[in-house]
Amino acid sequence: MRRYVSVMLASVLLLTGCSAKIVQNEPKPIDNTVYTRESAGIRLEDDFYGYMNFDLLYGGKIPANMNELSAGQLVNKKIEVILSDEILTIARGEGYRKGSDEQKIHDLYEQFHDDEKREKVGIEPLEKGLASIEGAKTAAEIVRACGMLYTEYGVAVLPAVYVSQDHFDSSRYSLCLGQMELFYSTDELLNGRDSADELQRQMTELLEAVGTDDADTLAYDTVTMLLDIAKSTADLNVKTMEEMHNIRKPGELDPLIASYIETLGLGRRDVIVYDTEQLDKICSLLTDENLAFWKVLAECVLICEYKDYLPPSISEFLSSDKSSDEEKAKSVVKKLLSDEVGNIYAQKYLDAQINAAVRQMTEDIIAAYRKVIETSEVLSENERVECLAKINHLTVNIGCPYEEYHSSSTVSGSLLESAVSIKSAAVKDNFSKLDKSPQPTDWYMPPQTVNAVCRPKSNSITIPMALFNEPYFDVNADYYTNLGGLGSVIAHEIGHDFDAEGIIYDEYGNYRPERKGSNNTNRLSDEIAAYFGSRQVMGTFYIDGERTKVENAADLGGMQVIVSMTDTSDDLKRIFKSYANIWATLSFDTDTAEHIAEDVHSPAEIRVNAVLSCIDKFYEVYGITETDGMYVPPEKRVRVW
Repeated sequence: MRRYVSVMLASVLLLTGCSAKIVQNEPKPIDNTVYTRESAGIRLEDDFYGYMNFDLLYGGKIPANMNELSAGQLVNKKIEVILSDEILTIARGEGYRKGSDEQKIHDLYEQFHDDEKREKVGIEPLEKGLASIEGAKTAAEIVRACGMLYTEYGVAVLPAVYVSQDHFDSSRYSLCLGQMELFYSTDELLNGRDSADELQRQMTELLEAVGTDDADTLAYDTVTMLLDIAKSTADLNVKTMEEMHNIRKPGELDPLIASYIETLGLGRRDVIVYDTEQLDKICSLLTDENLAFWKVLAECVLICEYKDYLPPSISEFLSSDKSSDEEKAKSVVKKLLSDEVGNIYAQKYLDAQINAAVRQMTEDIIAAYRKVIETSEVLSENERVECLAKINHLTVNIGCPYEEYHSSSTVSGSLLESAVSIKSAAVKDNFSKLDKSPQPTDWYMPPQTVNAVCRPKSNSITIPMALFNEPYFDVNADYYTNLGGLGSVIAHEIGHDFDAEGIIYDEYGNYRPERKGSNNTNRLSDEIAAYFGSRQVMGTFYIDGERTKVENAADLGGMQVIVSMTDTSDDLKRIFKSYANIWATLSFDTDTAEHIAEDVHSPAEIRVNAVLSCIDKFYEVYGITETDGMYVPPEKRVRVW
């Protein structure tokens, strides 16, 4: 027991420094100057985004606990307050039916606050996993231990195995083998300043704390192994589906990986391997000579996964979270029981009238897409037929799932035991899909998510009810204000069905690579990459046109469809203003620079100004001329349709 506690206490240096990239931002200097649009030199004709969001950009302040202030984050904060209140109300109640969402939420909340029980239970729920790691004497045994950690603890040391809708046959689920997760991202581990040295130092301290001989050498060799894996890890964002859809039959897998999959209770099945080069490298390193490194890695991954649920005397050393115990308890409930909390949120806060209004707006947008496709001059007849087939078969998921989510997990005993039950159940519930058929009405996010998604594999879009809030949707606002807000989000998601990645899937969600060579798709991708790649923010940083071209295409195509829905000047002004408002973002310059380097979305001001500068009706409504900053010559405006 003392040995395991020592491991956990020592590992804080390793686990709190490598799980995520942290950017330290200096606060902006206090400036008491009161600006107006005129004194700041902000003209609508030059900077529509800055003009419409002037109050936030020049008068807002970023809270100390946030890295930016945006419309999305404000809505998310509102939802978080609602969920916190519901969790507290349930926690103070009693008499809930066993196995109900309320019982799980109530008991998990109480378990977090039961310090005495948490200390008494200690790390006992993890001891089976830790003992399995410690007892492994060969590479084959550590592989079996990793299989047990995945099914019984929901922890993936080796590449995660999961069930996903098949790209080439959308009517079935397939078994997939993903990439192995490293403590750092591949780029950070290979190119980050001093990242490898820092990881070695942290591992050395961990090993010294548990009395390992020659700790520095062992840490060096372990980091070397991780670097070796990182060098063989592909960037899946630039891989084609053909390159990732590598079917391996049981007899074609390395014996150790085949054993790993069998340990998961999946028998001998075909597996889709996304990164064959990484898997080959892992297999070459799964040797008895490297056993000690894999054991250290497995221990660290297990502890990291459960650090928030350990006894308080240990978890406080493993976490940099300085929030109150009350806030931590609510956060644990939201994190572990997000779907159960989502059920409660939907039951209580879904407004049937608003839901119907959003659904009607979505139907209007789909009709507008249909009309734009039918009349587009840039599509060939074959492309027009394919696009119409997709829009006519589109499934729209609005508000919340038709059926409530139910997990096979249980909440009982102690916080750590419940966490183990919930995480292991998530893996087993995923595996259970192998005997089922995917449906386009399936949801992949809880309704409290402040986001939306398009799933080309099922030709569906999902718009959670969390977006039924200002500034996205205001029940008291007029139709066109909401059309420019939530409507533009909906149109954006539908637009992904027709971008360079989405168009490759047919109306049933099947991957059809022969569609990739479409003349219109290639033309559009090149034009969008060049147009946005010529744009700058802060007068210094150019947008990565290639990285962002898919999201930019969805923005452009969606807005082109939205403005086709009216010719009235006042309606168009409401659409444009609302569109600018939903992207309002106040952020630190360092975060903006990082955003440009890493995000597939363009910065907020580009999503507004660069997009609207391609919309002809924008010029008509506001009288934009060649002398204005928003002006782009007609021949350089990118048109999706």
